[in-house]
Amino acid sequence: MPKAKNVWVPLSKVLVRVCRNYDITEVDREQYQKNKRQQELQFENEVRRQWCMTCRRKKETCLCHRLKPFTSNTVISLLMHPKEAKKQRLGTGHLSHAILENSRLFSEVNLDQDREFQKFLRGPDFFHMLLYPAEDAWPIDSSLAPQEKGHIPTPPIPRGKTLVLHVLDATWPCAKKMMRVSQCLKELPKVSFQQSYRSRFLIKHQPHEACLSTIETLYYCLEALKKYGLEPELEEKHQNLLDTLDALVKFQVKCENDPNIPSTRGRKPKSKKHLKEARIRPKKNRLFYWDIDRSPVGRGPSTEKNKESL
Repeated sequence: MPKAKNVWVPLSKVLVRVCRNYDITEVDREQYQKNKRQQELQFENEVRRQWCMTCRRKKETCLCHRLKPFTSNTVISLLMHPKEAKKQRLGTGHLSHAILENSRLFSEVNLDQDREFQKFLRGPDFFHMLLYPAEDAWPIDSSLAPQEKGHIPTPPIPRGKTLVLHVLDATWPCAKKMMRVSQCLKELPKVSFQQSYRSRFLIKHQPHEACLSTIETLYYCLEALKKYGLEPELEEKHQNLLDTLDALVKFQVKCENDPNIPSTRGRKPKSKKHLKEARIRPKKNRLFYWDIDRSPVGRGPSTEKNKESL
């Protein structure tokens, strides 16, 4: 017996054949149109969440009344990963951008393809530096370290140029990807922190206890530049960066302890007598050390493949 051949029939003809088997009357069509109009009206009258486009938070939890914008001599360039810009609700990049009036915000993975960013890099009046750990990075916070009396190290910034400090606003895996695909970032001179600071952002799981949020990083950068004399009019205006972060953490802790507020991470305990200190657990896969001997994880198993990579 010969095998049956596969016959391809367009989907539109199949649907027509199926619909012909049903007797659709005019009453059914009117009822369908009526239900459709009711659904459209219900969708239009539904109360939706209103978002603040300045701090990227809901209107009920807006922190704009806490912000005290100011202008610094240093131009801060926030290089934000698209995931951080669109999906992250507890990020501090948008808050920092709202506080720093002369800051710039760029959201792209491969910044070589961002025309606006490339035009900004070619500005003749700017001296660009990238905050990223490197072996030849200039320690920006060396002015905060104990120095000899009357001796403050000179920053490597040409006279007559305005310093532009580029800061990556992303998780460490996303930041490494941005550095890998963006050739323009690799060519910029690097700055980094010499000292270690403890983060106040306790509601977030940090890869390491020395990791800082974006808003904390900008505070310590401006504090160091103030010691160099590059921010003479700053005074204590940059303290609002930490005050805003403290307000954010305090509000989130209050919501977490309130049993009447629903949680998306499971059931809340009935009562909490005291607030427990947040635990910061280091992740082995996200630790970033230039000096592997100083890493708390160590070199790991000594295989030929690892030796070649080192």
